[in-house]
Amino acid sequence: MPTIAIDAHSGETGPTPAVRAAALISNTTSIDVLVVGQANPIEAALGRCSYNPERLRIRGIENVADSLEETVNRVVSGEADAMVTASESTQTHRICGRLLRRVEGLGHSPMAAVVPTAPRPGNRDPFALILDVGGEPDCTVDDLVAWARMGTAYASRISKVEAPTVGLLSTSSESNEGPSDVVAANKVLSADPHLRFVGNIQGVDIPQGAADVVVCDGFSGHLIVGLLGGIGDALMEAARGAWTQRPTWRLGLRLLGGAVMHFKELTEHESYGGAPLLGYDRIVICALPLSGSEALANAIKLAAKAHREDVVAAVTQSLDVAR
Repeated sequence: MPTIAIDAHSGETGPTPAVRAAALISNTTSIDVLVVGQANPIEAALGRCSYNPERLRIRGIENVADSLEETVNRVVSGEADAMVTASESTQTHRICGRLLRRVEGLGHSPMAAVVPTAPRPGNRDPFALILDVGGEPDCTVDDLVAWARMGTAYASRISKVEAPTVGLLSTSSESNEGPSDVVAANKVLSADPHLRFVGNIQGVDIPQGAADVVVCDGFSGHLIVGLLGGIGDALMEAARGAWTQRPTWRLGLRLLGGAVMHFKELTEHESYGGAPLLGYDRIVICALPLSGSEALANAIKLAAKAHREDVVAAVTQSLDVAR
């Protein structure tokens, strides 16, 4: 099993969630975890946890501000096979861009996330992959085309979809309408024999399962993922309000309770942990800065799975084949 390094000081709530996640992984899986950060607070947090010392090690550092860079260095040196961080996406892009090697010919490295969708033919996974979600609005035609190929490779390995369908997010379903870069990318993707390109899709089509892989600029993807997560929170809040209003509504909620909780689980980031930063020679999983221990534990599992499935090689090959 691989060794996963986790940046203990990257989240907004201190090292405790990362330490608890590492402790949980050490007790419940065969994954080795390397916790990178200042030794004293990490050891103090471990003192309040049950953990397996054979599966968990600490890599102490002096300066908290260097935790992300030191975590990346653990992967570069080979001490860890993959890494998890809850740093802000801009900082992660900057540090990884400086320390890691990007796939040849790739302009921008996309961050991929999953969003819940309706069932799709040939795909039992309740999620679709959307990229980029890193908040970067400046992407080119070449970026959109490369991300479609990379997303296909990732979905094939992680979601086990034999031939994922690809949709290009636009303001119109017509191939000759929408932003100029999207129109140009549509022409290239339509002619690619290695992709199951379904054409342009709109935002309303994503939760309906229009595609297994959705390609868009980082700004649009960031908004979509945040909106879907907010809908789950709003639904639960509305349900709590309805419960206090009328007895008949409480009866209805009892009948719908399973469906409401299922939707909440699908839209809650805790269940899938993090988003991979694709296009580098190492596996980097990015969790939200406010992630708790459950989300970080699932991010560690995702990092281990990405290593086992050799996602880096699959993504690199997808661009090599295109070239």
